[in-house]
Amino acid sequence: MRAVLLLDERILADGRHVKTWASAEGDRVRIADEGTPGAVMSIAALDRVMCHFGKPLEPGVGVDGESLALGDRTLRRLRFHAAVDATGRDYLVWERPGEEPLVVLATTVTGALRYLALSLSQETVG
Repeated sequence: MRAVLLLDERILADGRHVKTWASAEGDRVRIADEGTPGAVMSIAALDRVMCHFGKPLEPGVGVDGESLALGDRTLRRLRFHAAVDATGRDYLVWERPGEEPLVVLATTVTGALRYLALSLSQETVG
């Protein structure tokens, strides 16, 4: 069985619900909407996206829960209910050895990863 992590869920204009998943494939990661092959990218590309959008995780916020091991790094999904939010939100946490964890709102970074995956899949077709 392949290790997978749910990144985000969204509702399309036609009302369908779509989930976006990340899966480990050796030293690479596949980003795919359910029902599509998606695209494989390097862990370094994922690192660049997470470092671009990520902010340091607030001290005291626990990072347990669903995770995907990617070499010496970990991508984790975190449900957090900040005092200013009416309900909890989903975040992705990027853990790197010797570095503080970075956190990004899941919808924000998943959109960027889907765009990158789409671009990569079109390069391999074209």
